[in-house]
Amino acid sequence: MTTQSTQNQTSQNQTPAKQLWLATAAAFVIGLVTLVLVIMPAEYNIDPTGLGFALGLTALSPEKLAEVEAEAAKASTASMDGMATVVLPAASGKEFKLEMTTGEQVDFEWITDGDAVYVDMHGEPFDDPTGYFKSYAVTTTGEMKGSFTAAFDGTHGWYFRNDSGSEITIQLFFEGQYKNPKTM
Repeated sequence: MTTQSTQNQTSQNQTPAKQLWLATAAAFVIGLVTLVLVIMPAEYNIDPTGLGFALGLTALSPEKLAEVEAEAAKASTASMDGMATVVLPAASGKEFKLEMTTGEQVDFEWITDGDAVYVDMHGEPFDDPTGYFKSYAVTTTGEMKGSFTAAFDGTHGWYFRNDSGSEITIQLFFEGQYKNPKTM
């Protein structure tokens, strides 16, 4: 019996060792499959099987995310159908106006090349001898983004005033329902 019990102990000792090697090999294979199918497409935009693209993992790679951000930035500026540059000499002001009818809407964004400017975003009815105007926003800032809807038929836009001692340039982007954009 001693011989048989020694053989049983030897086979029992080999079984855990064999299981350990099999588990190690399985973990290695699973890790390799995960690397090729998930990590490489998501982190490095390398997709040898095409499964990463099908699962949308290639869109997660840093370079793809950078491309998407660049496209979004380009689209936000490119989608604006109007653009104007308003140059304000030191200690002066100018208006930029759009002709709009009641209910028309314009989305806009503008930014200065430096200092903040005084801005009065307002509208004036067409051919109104009383001098009436409606202000939508009055502030001093270096940038503004938003939209407005014309409350009446008339010219709507911005009065910019440069209170600094140097020239300021404003880049203005706008899209929507309007006619005849012009600096006044």
